[in-house]
Amino acid sequence: MEITKNMEGAVLHVALAGRLDTLTSNDLSTALEEESGFTDIIFDFAALEYLSSSGLRLLFTYQKKLGGKEHVIVRNANAVVREIFRVTGFARQVTLE
Repeated sequence: MEITKNMEGAVLHVALAGRLDTLTSNDLSTALEEESGFTDIIFDFAALEYLSSSGLRLLFTYQKKLGGKEHVIVRNANAVVREIFRVTGFARQVTLE
């Protein structure tokens, strides 16, 4: 998985490419822990092909850490990833745009 980060004020923008699964969720966790001072995260999933339960768990962890679904935004998710959010109920845990 490829991770690109950019901080704009207190908003951390994170673009992911590839698969966010059991093997790569630790990479994303480490990348997010390297940053500080952000109050919101915007994930760009335009190039994300797959999302597993461990990836969902990581997003939910940050949703709780940052104080609510309005602080974790997922943009550009493909139909497969959106369906994963819908079926698991995680669509209610983050903001999907």
